[in-house]
Amino acid sequence: MLNLSNKSMNKFYKVIIILSFIFTLSHYVNAGDRMMLIEFFTSSTCGPCAANNPIMTAFLNSQDPTKITAIGFHMNWPSPGNDPMFLYNQTDNNTRRSYYGINSIPEGRFDGIISVLPNYTQAALLSYFNQRKDILSPVTIILTDSTYATDSVLVRAKIFCETFLPNPVVTVYLALSENHIHYTSPPGTNGESDFYNVMRKMYPTGAGSQVTLYPGTFQIIEQRFKKDPVWQWSEISPLAYVQDVSKEILNSARITTDFTLLANPGFRVVSQGATGTANYKIRIPVAASSFNSPVTFTAAVNPVTTGVTAVFNNGNVISNYSDSLNLQVNSTTSVPAGVYNVIVTGTSANGKIHKISMDYLVGKNYVTVRTNYSSLDFKVNNVTYTNTKAFIWDLNSQQSLAAISPQTFNSLRYVFTNWSNSGDTSQTITVNANTSEYVANFKQQFRIMSYADPSGIPVTITNGNQYTDSASSVTISVAPVQLQFNNMTYYFNHWVGSGNGSYNGSNSSFTLTVNNPINQIAIYDTINVGISQINSNIPDKYCLYQNYPNPFNPVTKIKFDIKTAGLVNIKIYDILGKEISRLYSGYLSAGKFETNFNATNFASGIYFYKLETANFVDIKRMMLIK
Repeated sequence: MLNLSNKSMNKFYKVIIILSFIFTLSHYVNAGDRMMLIEFFTSSTCGPCAANNPIMTAFLNSQDPTKITAIGFHMNWPSPGNDPMFLYNQTDNNTRRSYYGINSIPEGRFDGIISVLPNYTQAALLSYFNQRKDILSPVTIILTDSTYATDSVLVRAKIFCETFLPNPVVTVYLALSENHIHYTSPPGTNGESDFYNVMRKMYPTGAGSQVTLYPGTFQIIEQRFKKDPVWQWSEISPLAYVQDVSKEILNSARITTDFTLLANPGFRVVSQGATGTANYKIRIPVAASSFNSPVTFTAAVNPVTTGVTAVFNNGNVISNYSDSLNLQVNSTTSVPAGVYNVIVTGTSANGKIHKISMDYLVGKNYVTVRTNYSSLDFKVNNVTYTNTKAFIWDLNSQQSLAAISPQTFNSLRYVFTNWSNSGDTSQTITVNANTSEYVANFKQQFRIMSYADPSGIPVTITNGNQYTDSASSVTISVAPVQLQFNNMTYYFNHWVGSGNGSYNGSNSSFTLTVNNPINQIAIYDTINVGISQINSNIPDKYCLYQNYPNPFNPVTKIKFDIKTAGLVNIKIYDILGKEISRLYSGYLSAGKFETNFNATNFASGIYFYKLETANFVDIKRMMLIK
């Protein structure tokens, strides 16, 4: 095993990993097909990798390819760190390595949660496989691809949630891997020339895409991958996998080599204490072009319960894949409240087996609670949640829901508007068979940050520093436009705005539409300061000249050149660095200018004057002698 040194670790990209709480997967034994996934980490410069990788490859080749697959991530260590498969896609390789905290190779993860450590052995890998093979998956992934104009491939993953996920927010990964890369001579220092299941590209990155999965619903992720001449196109294979917050890979998928199964709907709800009946459709949505076998179906209820039966009313064989079967589940009045999983097994004539599951809920319902914006807080039975939360609740039970409003994030605020059932901010609901989702709806508000410059002058900005509904119009105004303050007369000059849709101009009042945070600064000048343009010649550089006369009493001239039109500030400071006067603050065109500084109200001494633009700052010294 080769370790990654601290020095080498510092060279990796920083990846922010969102950690959440972990839950067990014991209830997933009642769901459908699973294709296990090994993510392994290696390098062409790693000696132990050369000895262990063939063991991994031999193990994978000895297993049913519809039950297990793999993808390899290459590292830039140990030295010299020139693995060409790492160098081809550094970001995605580093992202997955950082996600698991891999700091030694060879190493891997079996379904995300079992560490596959060296030295690899057939017995150890088979043991890991046996630990997972009977744990069926809560999701089905149907992966298809289509090639367009021979230069790209469109990969589409259709993800069906078969059963209840306590934490329904999961991450979906789409990847292209190259099944076999052969070099005529070893590209690294460990002597390997053949590499298998090499990750080439992940979409959108190695961080994947977050989706929310509810029982019986679909999510579709698709991406067109542009062909790269570096790849051997005949060896490129798409991969999709779904991972939850505990890092457990719930399922993975390659392009099907036989047939797939789907059920509709994913679950049904019936009352407890009464006779119940629910119908489901079973179909084969995708079959490989070479697959033409009839498929025979059986159904089983788990847990086996007296009074719950599942039967195919109109036969249990599909020979034409456009057809579907009707599965009817029945329950008697004596069946206790609970979640009953109906597992349907399809077996082809040549012995290929796939499973799909549906839920039959007696006296219970799946209910999800969320907000219409991600990462907003809400309460369920006085417990605060931030992300979508799913519950299994008894029919006719009462549950309390509460929206938290307002929720403020710097210049953005969310204000509650309504629940999806029109309930109050805080409400008590009665669970029924028909409603399975409650959404707390919020509206966005943006803050218009506003202030006057120079700071401290007593002016009022109407509608400034307030939150405004997104997409609404608001009028901002400043008053008074002229005032006396600290023995000086100030007058409004112009607004300086930042943020999409902000205002820049000389009107003291303006109207804008708010779609994001906005800053507005009301610029005031002193009325007794004049500034004149000496001539219209455009100077080739900025310049602040020495004042004249100097020393002076009590008036002196200050000249300066402006190369590019823009905002200009001319400020006076005392010997302690305190600003005592602002001679000018506003926009000037390019040119040569002069202004006067009248020091009648100031004592003799040393003073400084400063010219400041977006591209130039200069300070000079002057002396007042009275």
